[in-house]
Amino acid sequence: MMHPFEILAEPVRRRIVEVLAVGSHPVGMITDVITMEFQVSRSAVSHHLKILREQQVVRVIPACTERLYLLEEEFMLSLDQAVDELFNLWDHRYGFGNDRAPLPPEHPSRAPRMPHPPRTRNAPHPHRAGRKGRRGFEPGKWLDDAEGE
Repeated sequence: MMHPFEILAEPVRRRIVEVLAVGSHPVGMITDVITMEFQVSRSAVSHHLKILREQQVVRVIPACTERLYLLEEEFMLSLDQAVDELFNLWDHRYGFGNDRAPLPPEHPSRAPRMPHPPRTRNAPHPHRAGRKGRRGFEPGKWLDDAEGE
């Protein structure tokens, strides 16, 4: 089985999951939305839906003459677990989580995640072509200051 991040790395599949996050939808509606937003063929959407079915991300429920797609709860839990693993690595890297015992994911009083520290405004890294290809870039100047000149 693919890692949840691998599945969602493809923008079309990620958008299908976003659409289904609000509830079940018929295959025709999903196909219409994706073909309109991504300018892909209906067969391309069917291909992505097939991958999502094979990876047990979505489930198909026949309803009269339609086929309804809905997200599998197990996939969403595995996605949540994968994100939680990243936050645990983040906590370990910066020492935020060393003084508390890890709580299970379903624990209601789970400690809130630490926000990313604000970035300081260091000297910008100029584009390799210098000011995005314009001549006369001075390395000591801010990019936004140089734009106004």
